[in-house]
Amino acid sequence: MRVCFSSDQSFPPLGGEGISTENFCVRLNQRNHRVTVLTSKVKNIPLVKEIRIYRFFTFHFPIAKNYLAFPAFKKVVSVLKEEKIEIIQINEPSYLGWQSSKAARKLNIPAVIGFHSQVGNIFPFYAPFFIKKLIELWFSYFFRKGDLVIAPSHFAARLCQKYTDKPIQVVSNGVDLKKFNPGRVSSEDERRFRERYLLRDSSLLLYAGRLSYEKNLSYLLRIMQALSKKKKGIKLLIVGEGILKKDLEKKVKKTGVTEDVIIAGYLGGKDLLCAYLCADIFILSSFCELQSIATMEAMAMKTTVLVARNEGNAAQELVKEGINGYTFGLEDTGEAVDKIIRILSDKELKRTMKEESFKAIQEHNIEESISELEEIYQGLIKRKTIA
Repeated sequence: MRVCFSSDQSFPPLGGEGISTENFCVRLNQRNHRVTVLTSKVKNIPLVKEIRIYRFFTFHFPIAKNYLAFPAFKKVVSVLKEEKIEIIQINEPSYLGWQSSKAARKLNIPAVIGFHSQVGNIFPFYAPFFIKKLIELWFSYFFRKGDLVIAPSHFAARLCQKYTDKPIQVVSNGVDLKKFNPGRVSSEDERRFRERYLLRDSSLLLYAGRLSYEKNLSYLLRIMQALSKKKKGIKLLIVGEGILKKDLEKKVKKTGVTEDVIIAGYLGGKDLLCAYLCADIFILSSFCELQSIATMEAMAMKTTVLVARNEGNAAQELVKEGINGYTFGLEDTGEAVDKIIRILSDKELKRTMKEESFKAIQEHNIEESISELEEIYQGLIKRKTIA
């Protein structure tokens, strides 16, 4: 198939949507599909082989650390014609996404819309009501422009129903079980990692992801404050970059947890694998998640998971309560603290939870997701051809 992806935040990837888009593109290419990408023009362009990437005039938002592309409609039409695109997946409700959907309609190309954004991902919770309402109105327009919507989780599919009357199918973002595999990290790798971050024999909580408002990271600092009064020898490692990094560093000092909280910044490759493997618990206190790729990566590395119960957090679907981890409320830190201590105080419970995480994540193998995508694409192309 000749497949096109439209995404402002890919190659290089920014956030979960960018990672998902890039992963899908690479694997479809590996299965001998011809893949084209429409995306933003960035300064440090990564070298990508065999995938055709078209970049457009872009606004860079340095504070939010993201990009929005603003292509000419005629140019998008020209690319889709030139590449003889058979199907397009549009993963951002942006200007690029809008122009891509218009071009697909003009050329009678089937379009799949990926649902990867919540209002809370775009504006923080304290944004004025009318701005949130405008975004929801835009969503209600945009997500009706495709032939079908793909959501990464059942939670996301339910949420998307308020914005579209189109069919919705759930396809997990998936995780590369060959890449995120405990066997890829040696005991020496683990020892060096613990030494570098002065972890010694401490129990370790881990957060990995963007440092942004919807991730509710200040709540993790409150948990660490409360934990320090009940149990010593527990550290929190925060992995990632984002607009709140400097603010978070100040809050760490202000809350008096500088000895127990390490902000590592971006980690990739073997270092990220070591972070997951060294962690006793992966903890996520987000307000908004449509799946959480980081939680799936942690599970693939045999990590117990602790996820906030919140109406906007789909990562709860990944937790089997009391089996591979727990959920916790955001009303106060007591529940999270008690569950952390329960896990860390019971070696057998922690061991079985790690194993159960690994078992549960097998159904999110990215190769299965790609097979599901292929089936969806082929069905839409065939239906369009018959029509």
